[in-house]
Amino acid sequence: MDAETFDRVMQEAIAEEVAAAEFYAQAARRMRDAGAQGIFEQLSADELHHRGILETFRFNPLARIEFERSSDYRVSEKEKQPPLSFDMSPKEAFQLAMKKEEQAMGLYADMAEYCEDPEIRRLYLQLAEMERGHKARIEELFINAAYPESW
Repeated sequence: MDAETFDRVMQEAIAEEVAAAEFYAQAARRMRDAGAQGIFEQLSADELHHRGILETFRFNPLARIEFERSSDYRVSEKEKQPPLSFDMSPKEAFQLAMKKEEQAMGLYADMAEYCEDPEIRRLYLQLAEMERGHKARIEELFINAAYPESW
């Protein structure tokens, strides 16, 4: 993969993280429930942290980007995406967040599928894996919020 293509892919991934961080920050500002507000604030901070990871990698492409393989519980695939509202509960906040991470994971997986360059394909698959890790973490939080009796 040439340097220009690598930089373009990384800029796109960074832009996605920034957009997600801004979405979560805006959601936090709209919440009336303090728990939901805190959830969105933490998700925004997480996305900014991921942006930092990707920016570091962008400027040091010799460092391999490897994300630990995460389980995919496929919880989000069974849930509907709730609309963003002022009155979201923590359960709905997690539900919305896991659907957003599912969409991001799918975007990178789709991009990888259509890549002919094996290096670019591998990079997109690693980015999809990063999003799968986010999704798995939020799915666990959703299960705890949605089904507290399972504790």
